[in-house]
Amino acid sequence: MKRPDGTWDPFDDHVLDFAIERMRAGEGMALVTLVEIEGSSPRPIGAQMAVSESGTWVGYVSGGCIERAIAAEAVDAIASGRSRRVRYGRGSRYIDISLPCGAAIELVFDVSVPLARLLAIDSKLRQRRAATLEIPLSGPRVDGAREEKTFLLRHYLPRRRLVVLGLGPVPVHLARIAVSAGFEVVLHTPDDLTADAVRDLEVGIGGPAEPENLGNTDSRSAIVFAFHDHEREERLLPAALASDAFYIGAMGSHATQARRLEHLGRTGFASSQLERIHGPAGLLPHARSASDLALSILAQVVEAARRAEDIAAASPTPAIIPPDIRRRGHDEAPPEARL
Repeated sequence: MKRPDGTWDPFDDHVLDFAIERMRAGEGMALVTLVEIEGSSPRPIGAQMAVSESGTWVGYVSGGCIERAIAAEAVDAIASGRSRRVRYGRGSRYIDISLPCGAAIELVFDVSVPLARLLAIDSKLRQRRAATLEIPLSGPRVDGAREEKTFLLRHYLPRRRLVVLGLGPVPVHLARIAVSAGFEVVLHTPDDLTADAVRDLEVGIGGPAEPENLGNTDSRSAIVFAFHDHEREERLLPAALASDAFYIGAMGSHATQARRLEHLGRTGFASSQLERIHGPAGLLPHARSASDLALSILAQVVEAARRAEDIAAASPTPAIIPPDIRRRGHDEAPPEARL
């Protein structure tokens, strides 16, 4: 994610924006992908870094212990113009680079990804659509060996989105920490003071919330009602329940939640629908500060996001696509890896 001062967060999960910017500026770029793990790893298969020819990077594939060495390897790959696959940890030729608990990982340094392909993926993501990229799993290796090429389908999902409706300190704190956590944030508020408090952030700011603001909320989005005047929610909650949001949360006490559900039940909503509403929103009961409550709510949102992503994942492991299947097309390939 690009910061307001124009620098990039090197430990962001999303690397394509950085890669596209540097390639547009004429720099060579290596897309580094974690493709194999032996033992334990803090990052999953499919984790990526984008490294420019100057050695700057965005992304991480370990706990932060070998990223500088990876960046140096990427710069060398860019200079040589040849992609490569490199092992780190147990069994690596880099005996001075170790991983915790004797683990090992293998990374593909791809210096041949065309800018047009990344732009096509980025376009889909901006439209809130999933996209995939073939990562070559074999080919030239640093030891000179060569293998028949197979591919990992790296599946890109749109950023998690948080739609906040409300006013006062809680939506402000919630927007701030959600942006820091990599969420795309949209705030609907009738209050100028609330809106002004987040104008320095990458936050989409709308006016007073209307049901149509929620009708097209997708399955990568969460909705949080942060009103203390709960009558404001009554005409909005039905639209939230009709959406594909993976999380719906509403502030208030347990008594408020009971009244909320009773009212919606009288209007015809089934108990299975009402169970989608987390109330009181958040993991910490009786949070007494806006910052604590916001952190508590976002933690619950992330928990729900992980659960939804696990359910939606077609396979817990990446698809290894042999060349013959690849030639027949993706429709015949195994399920895709997701991250």
